[in-house]
Amino acid sequence: MKYFSFLLALMSCLLSPVSANAEWIQVTGQADFDGQRYDLARDRARQDALKQALLQAGARVKSDQRVSNGKISKDYFSVSGEARIRKSVLQDEFVKKGILNLVMNFDVEEVASCPDSQAKKYRKKIAVLGFSVQSPAQLRLGGFHNIERGLASALNQSLQLQDKLVVFEQSEFSLHQDVINAPSHFTSQSTLTKAADYAKQVGAQFVISGVVRDLSLEDPEAFSTSYWAKLKRMSNNANIKRRFAMELFVHDGYSGAIIWQRSFAVSAPWEDDIDDLSGFGTAEFWNDEYGLAVAQLVDGVATLVGEQLECQPFIARISRVDGKTLHFNSGASSGVRPGDKFSLYRTYNYYDADMLAGTELTNVKTSLTVSQVHPGFASGSVSMDPGRINIQEDDLLIAW
Repeated sequence: MKYFSFLLALMSCLLSPVSANAEWIQVTGQADFDGQRYDLARDRARQDALKQALLQAGARVKSDQRVSNGKISKDYFSVSGEARIRKSVLQDEFVKKGILNLVMNFDVEEVASCPDSQAKKYRKKIAVLGFSVQSPAQLRLGGFHNIERGLASALNQSLQLQDKLVVFEQSEFSLHQDVINAPSHFTSQSTLTKAADYAKQVGAQFVISGVVRDLSLEDPEAFSTSYWAKLKRMSNNANIKRRFAMELFVHDGYSGAIIWQRSFAVSAPWEDDIDDLSGFGTAEFWNDEYGLAVAQLVDGVATLVGEQLECQPFIARISRVDGKTLHFNSGASSGVRPGDKFSLYRTYNYYDADMLAGTELTNVKTSLTVSQVHPGFASGSVSMDPGRINIQEDDLLIAW
């Protein structure tokens, strides 16, 4: 018998990316410039240059723009494929006919990610839960009382751009109660159980949870009502930056165990008035400098999650046993096709020395061949009678 913890350890280190060739590519990135906010136009021109370089190198790039009142309020892109930027060099920068041009050289490296993995061709299902907040008092600035669901929605939108993921937003649920210590030994069993329950509800293989750690101002005195503070703000000599820090957890949906976690942080100028209550995730929020910095961070988080899950095994839960025909909860939307083969695993519950529940797997050394495929589910047959090996609902099919 293989214990599920061993499976998770194997999943975490399975098939890490291997570097291949590198080359220099020159491109010109462009962005509209109306004479205001040169920094934003420059950032968009640089993103345009980056997209062009990656496309020339053979990567797949998806972009998404949100427009409000005729202006771009959010502009981001995601990258998938086998290319990575190692270094960039600015060659020239000029404005011509209202267009900012950046001529840039990029050192682009080809990357072969898990080339021998059968699981790579499938889209894994992932559920995004609502975020918890470590310091609720910090939500007053900007009226961020909707951030628990707003941040989950923003992450959901960015994850939707990843080719190999099927994303479900479950932002009405949150996972962490003791947010200061999350995740901790004392809350681990409850957390694992809740994560697995949420995953089963939507048929997800992975669950994302998180905690917003810090939304504080770097210098709260910069926003005081004193004459001196107002004078410093008017002369652009005040530190008006606000922090944004979050910690993200990716859980295995069958055991609830955390298979990847990381902290992220950024700070950017808070340009709104101290009494502004526009809220998190509004068009006004995404259009200011702080919102743009948060958007870029969230997009980076989504890209990292996609990279982490790309080489993980593809796992589907058996939903019904009908003679030699087994039905399971993944279909065409996950990339399953007739003729595909999956290894069959029995699941068992066990308790460790601390009486904490866990799941262990047994490879029954037989495979299922897919015969019928529907958008959200599929079915296939096995060569032997499932009753002989005691195959039941909630057992698993795995592609490595």
